Amino acid sequence: MPYVSRGDDGRIVALSEYPFADQDEDLPPDHPEVLDFVGRVVALREDGVGDPFLEADLDFIRVAEDLIEALIRKGVLTLADLPEEAQDKLMARRALRHSLGGTGGLVDEDGA
Repeated sequence: MPYVSRGDDGRIVALSEYPFADQDEDLPPDHPEVLDFVGRVVALREDGVGDPFLEADLDFIRVAEDLIEALIRKGVLTLADLPEEAQDKLMARRALRHSLGGTGGLVDEDGA
């Protein structure tokens, strides 16, 4: 479950895998407030507004995820090779991408 940090207005301003020093509220990943925050981050990114490092990090996350998926498809890596926490995160991302209509990955579905 992600840990959240809230701004003065009570809205989520950050998500973390680990508790924040001043905040330890955790919410399920599908909680409406978490989804709203993620939607705001995506909207900022699409509008070209925001931190260029955040944009680069978000892009790189997709590259790393697609690389892991390609290695698994080619039999170089198995899901069981990854730590349990990484397995859980990868499976959650797979489910999310699938629910949004496909992987949208950098590599073709057939592994090309």
